Amino acid sequence: MSLAARYVNRELLAVFLVTLVMLLLVAVGGRFIGYLQEAAMGKFTGLTVVTLVGLRLPEFIQIVAPFAVYIAILLTLGRLHADREMVVLQGAGTGTGRLLRWVGFTLSIVTLAVAALTLFLTPLSQTALLEFMTKLRSVSEFETLNAGTFHIYDRGNRVTYSESMSDDRRVLHEVFISQRLEDGRQVTVWAERGTQTIDPESQAHYLVLTNGRRYEGVPGDPGFRIMEFSELNQKLEVLQKGNDDLALEAQPLLTLGGNAREVAELHWRIGLPLFCVVGGLIAVGISRVKPRQGRFARVVPGMLIMLLYYMTLLINKSAVAEEQLPSLLGLWPAHVLFGGIAGWLLLDVGKPVRS
Repeated sequence: MSLAARYVNRELLAVFLVTLVMLLLVAVGGRFIGYLQEAAMGKFTGLTVVTLVGLRLPEFIQIVAPFAVYIAILLTLGRLHADREMVVLQGAGTGTGRLLRWVGFTLSIVTLAVAALTLFLTPLSQTALLEFMTKLRSVSEFETLNAGTFHIYDRGNRVTYSESMSDDRRVLHEVFISQRLEDGRQVTVWAERGTQTIDPESQAHYLVLTNGRRYEGVPGDPGFRIMEFSELNQKLEVLQKGNDDLALEAQPLLTLGGNAREVAELHWRIGLPLFCVVGGLIAVGISRVKPRQGRFARVVPGMLIMLLYYMTLLINKSAVAEEQLPSLLGLWPAHVLFGGIAGWLLLDVGKPVRS
């Protein structure tokens, strides 16, 4: 590799890594906040949140990496044009082909990484995520309770609180439950302690409360019923979060193709590396800026093209999955369209930029 090629690729890789980290923080951060909100409502524990984000990380990277390398090429080549370094390189004989070979080194590494993720690693992580979610579906409210936190269930119709919990998480102390029934009555239960039991026949989960009181009535109505008990069984909600899309994404590559949805998923996995390559070529073609414009001049129009490409792929995938397009076409119409745009833009790359 020549000195100029190393110079370009060193900056390109540095900008790519910084951009990748920033985009991942945005993508993962949004999902992480959503999981934290569900954890605060008592649906997940802290460890569950970390596990979910970790298992979904390959899925995020395979989407974010093509955008990161696209922006990196735009900024790197845009700076070369803005600082007149590209003029010097072109005067030394650097044409479109040589520039593509330089950029192609970093672009090939990112494309191979995206291909490895989308074809092999992401399905494996999705399989692990599916197994984890299956176990999570069999977990009741009891396993998600955290001492000192109000947990909201049934769209806010039931609130559960425990002041403390034993070290083995099997016994709750100072338990408070408030529930609004369908007929408008409010039920409030307080108990000294609570433990979980499972009915061997129905497999239903129950919270066994001991030494407490139960209040039942309509707010504002003086006719409240008060009952003291030594033991009371309160049925617990079991989380149910089935996800057909997750099951599809977890299927191995060679098993896809049985129906339209599987064909769309197959083309999507093959299409992401192509999305990376075509996007990189578009970035090279659109990166030419005038010296006075600066390296960021083409970032906004460039991102609009990339987002349009991505949205076209999503629409194309949805059309194939819903059998509105023949399965043989797959996502190729989108790739051909934007590949043609990339070729048209590359025709002017080797020409000098007028001030």
